Amino acid sequence: MSTPSTAPATSAAPGLWHIAHAGAITSAGTSAWQSAASWVGQQKRFQKKIHPDIGPQAITTAPCPEITAGQTDLPRLARLLGAALADMVSSMTPQNTNPAEAAPSRIALALPERLSDRDGAELWLQALAELGRWAGSGASAALGAVPCHIARGGSTAGFAALQALGTCPRPVEHAPGAAALLMAVDSLLDATTLQDAYGRGALLTDRHGDGCIASEAAAALWLQAAPDTRDATGRGLVLHPPALAAQATAHRRPQQDPEPGALQEVLRSALAQAGWQADNVGYTVSDFDGSTWRAMAQISARARVAPAWDPIDWEPATAIGQVGAATGPVHWALAAQRVRHDARAPNSILSWALDEGTAAAAVALERTLPTEAAAQRSPSAPAAGTGPAAPTYSARFLQNKNQQLQGK
Repeated sequence: MSTPSTAPATSAAPGLWHIAHAGAITSAGTSAWQSAASWVGQQKRFQKKIHPDIGPQAITTAPCPEITAGQTDLPRLARLLGAALADMVSSMTPQNTNPAEAAPSRIALALPERLSDRDGAELWLQALAELGRWAGSGASAALGAVPCHIARGGSTAGFAALQALGTCPRPVEHAPGAAALLMAVDSLLDATTLQDAYGRGALLTDRHGDGCIASEAAAALWLQAAPDTRDATGRGLVLHPPALAAQATAHRRPQQDPEPGALQEVLRSALAQAGWQADNVGYTVSDFDGSTWRAMAQISARARVAPAWDPIDWEPATAIGQVGAATGPVHWALAAQRVRHDARAPNSILSWALDEGTAAAAVALERTLPTEAAAQRSPSAPAAGTGPAAPTYSARFLQNKNQQLQGK
């Protein structure tokens, strides 16, 4: 598959994926929920120290020591991915798992650009072995029988992997809830990657205050094809089709103002594919980490899309660091956990990422509406569109969506 940095702008046909289960491993936690709670509380586990094999200046990193301690690049990634899969599988108990979830029909995996096709195939085998070690051989057997599509790239690779799953077939063409597995993993902490980033001045040091905090993470999302946003299991999130675009000049090129054109394009496309106006967006999830070049690109692109747009910003990278190819799915897994547990959850989210290259990507996420069966199981839960409004400019958005679905 082409890398995200060379992919053209995309406008996919309508299709929704419901995030049924989510697992994740980050520097702030060994599960999606622990990581999300750490992100909410801004509990950081950054490490600042000198690595003699990297350079004389101390660098700030965010490793996952419980998972990756002592591992080299490929085994390190396999450990991360296997742990994320195990975290996802732990939520798939017989009580909350649909029979259609026995095996996914499609699997897509986002990996860093540095890995070859052979590396990717070996990594997948090692990750399945790690999953078997943590969750039992039965957990990995069904996954190993399904071909795994690999998308390689930078921070937008996870969006490309979501795109590779394809839009959902029409409901008459498959059983409701047909499953797909979306995964992503990256570590910016192997020696070669750190040495390259240090040489380019891309890491946070005392001399480079605009550098990133190199981190590592993995996510596994069990997705179900959905005709609309109703969900019998209660509150959750659905993913609309993603948008990807590229531009001629690279982001973060020294002595050059960032060009916001690609980000502007994907923000507009993601909104259009979801059928949203800019003021429907209550929250954003981005890979912003405090760096000037990302701030300049995002501010300019947002102003071009909608000058008065003022959503609430979620920025996981400020707590977990930059996670490369794992960016999109990790952020969606954490957002799904926040939506599930937050008493005043947001209704609509726009997620985006920028590569330190030419690529940009965005996708819209929408809160699900509980069905009548879900409301009966939780009679104390307020009905959709009632109760205190979520702190978002899209409070009316969910109410309008509910009215539209009730009219079907």
